[in-house]
Amino acid sequence: MPAPASCHPWSCRLRQTVTLRDQYAVRLWLGSDQQNYESRPVVELLDHGVTVQWWISPRGDGWNGSLTCIAGRSEPNCVLLDSLGMHAGVAEILLLQGGRLVHPAGAEAVTVAGEPRAADLDDDGFLDVIGTANDYRPNFAQGHNYWQTFRYRAGRLVVTGCAPETRGSGPPVQLLHGACPT
Repeated sequence: MPAPASCHPWSCRLRQTVTLRDQYAVRLWLGSDQQNYESRPVVELLDHGVTVQWWISPRGDGWNGSLTCIAGRSEPNCVLLDSLGMHAGVAEILLLQGGRLVHPAGAEAVTVAGEPRAADLDDDGFLDVIGTANDYRPNFAQGHNYWQTFRYRAGRLVVTGCAPETRGSGPPVQLLHGACPT
C-alpha cells in the first residue's frame, strides 16, 4: 500500500517506529519543511512488516511530532503529540482495534503552552495526556502556567484538573483534580 499522495508535497520522512504486540508496528512520518503549514503528521500501521493502513492527523504542524504507545490491557494505544502553531500543542489518541488504527472523534486535546506529554496516569492501560494551561493574567507572556491533565475514557480525552507549575517542578505523575484557569 503506497504512502498517501499528500506525503509527496510535504516531503514526508520517517521520524519514528514503535513496535506493538502481535507483530504490529506503527511508523510516524513527518514533513521536512517547517514553513509548510499545510503538512500533517502521518501514521503508518504495519502487520508483520506489511503496510495495512495510513492515517493522516487532522491537526498538528506535521514536522515536529512524536508517538508514545503502550500495550494496554485490552488493546494497544498510542498518543500522537505535535506542535500546533507558535506555542500550542495537540495530542491525539490512536487505538489498535481489529487490525486497524481508530481515532475516536473526542480523543484529542489541545494545550496552549508547549507540546503535551503522554503517560498512563491512572494505571488503567490507556495513555492519558499532560499539558500546560495559562491564566493569561494580564496576558499570555506574563501569565502563569498550570499543569493540566486529560484522562482517556470512553473515546474521549477529558480535563481532570490543573495545578500551578512551579520552578523546577516536573510534570505530574497522577491525574490532577485542582481548578483550572478560566
